[in-house]
Amino acid sequence: MGKRGPAKTPTALAVIRGETRPSRVNLHAPDPPPTVARPPEYLDLDALGVWQRLAPSLIARGVLTPWDADAFAAYCTAVVHHRRAVLAVNKAGVMLGAGRNLHKHPALQVVRDQAALMVTLGGRFGLTPSDRSSIHLPDAEDDGDGLLD
Repeated sequence: MGKRGPAKTPTALAVIRGETRPSRVNLHAPDPPPTVARPPEYLDLDALGVWQRLAPSLIARGVLTPWDADAFAAYCTAVVHHRRAVLAVNKAGVMLGAGRNLHKHPALQVVRDQAALMVTLGGRFGLTPSDRSSIHLPDAEDDGDGLLD
């Protein structure tokens, strides 16, 4: 099932990629600059590791641009926070306390919140199977610039 609402009007980049005809182009929609997205300086080493693992393929496919750097940094940070919360729950257990003072681990809320954020932000970059189907990506044989020849 497709996404709700009217289909998005293609941009000039869609014509270059061969996704649409020139007559269907929204000439007023800006395209991001043709520079490589760089990780923001505020990322910690773990989040930077997530960036370095995923960003090269997203940049090569034209999905991650400089305009998207902060949103992708938020995704990377969510991955790290999720991982840390899961490790805390694994170490201490899902339930804390004993007897009548038994309660769930507070980090479970962090796990849930960060997982939801990962799904939302990851979907914007095609990092989930259902969202990948809605993002047109060039063939893997292209020259890596994200544009079809």
